[in-house]
Amino acid sequence: MRFFEKLLCLMLCIALSSYCQERLIKPGDALEIIAPQSEELSRIVVVEPDGTVDFPAMQGLPVDGITLDRFKEVLVAQLSRYMESTPLMMVRFSESYPIKVNVLGQVAIPGLYQIANTATLQGAIGAAGGFVPGAQLSKIKLIRTRNGEQSEHIVNMEQFYLNGDPSVLPLLQDDDTIVVPGNPLATNVKVIGGVEHPGSYEVFFQTTLLDVIYLAGGPTEDANLKKIKIVSLSGQNAREVPIDIKNLLKSKSYRAIPIVVPGDVVYVPKKKVSWRKFFDIVRDLTIFATLYYLMVSSNKMRED
Repeated sequence: MRFFEKLLCLMLCIALSSYCQERLIKPGDALEIIAPQSEELSRIVVVEPDGTVDFPAMQGLPVDGITLDRFKEVLVAQLSRYMESTPLMMVRFSESYPIKVNVLGQVAIPGLYQIANTATLQGAIGAAGGFVPGAQLSKIKLIRTRNGEQSEHIVNMEQFYLNGDPSVLPLLQDDDTIVVPGNPLATNVKVIGGVEHPGSYEVFFQTTLLDVIYLAGGPTEDANLKKIKIVSLSGQNAREVPIDIKNLLKSKSYRAIPIVVPGDVVYVPKKKVSWRKFFDIVRDLTIFATLYYLMVSSNKMRED
């Protein structure tokens, strides 16, 4: 049985090898060049639209339309002109290779990143640390330059998060630029209701509901912490999320405390009647009744 398995694997390897040798190189192909004697020459190159590759001694030479064997012959011949001995080279098709993309705008760490060519827009943004508050997910720009011409494509990642449709996310190419714009109308979070200092507060990355409540001076004594609401006005779909933060704190589920983002409105309702208010009312009524009794008693004494 093992003999037949080995024979089958051998036949498969021969068939794949034969296919790779017959397959012609075309623009967009990734070619892995291996130089055992020189690590500097070992790399993955991508065939440009004009059929050339960016490799020492190969600039300007078209390689599209030839086999890997022929490419290897040309490669060795070109390098031999600049090296003391004939170099040992191996070449093969590569399905995955690194590309460089620029990720700019409302991300945690903007900059130039090297990612796999199979990565999507989501992978590139993840490499840059993800979105920061205020990012407009529905208007992400993908800027691409090919043959001196620049094109711009708008990607709606908000739609991807809502529907989970991966076809919304385009594959990236080398030298792509991703720009994540910010929402100019959403810079702060408003806190209203049962807090000491209601108002608008600037928030930073990963600010929680509890953080922003204490930015507003903390809850008042009559605040109802069981019925807090976060109203999100950013994006295309507004949402209202009820939060029982009192139970979250009791259960020590701190990670479950939601994150607020610029544009959110936090509403802390007040209890209808708090015990303090009740006793304040009773105290005021008692004082009023005492004063009234003293006034009536004083008038009677005068009459007598």
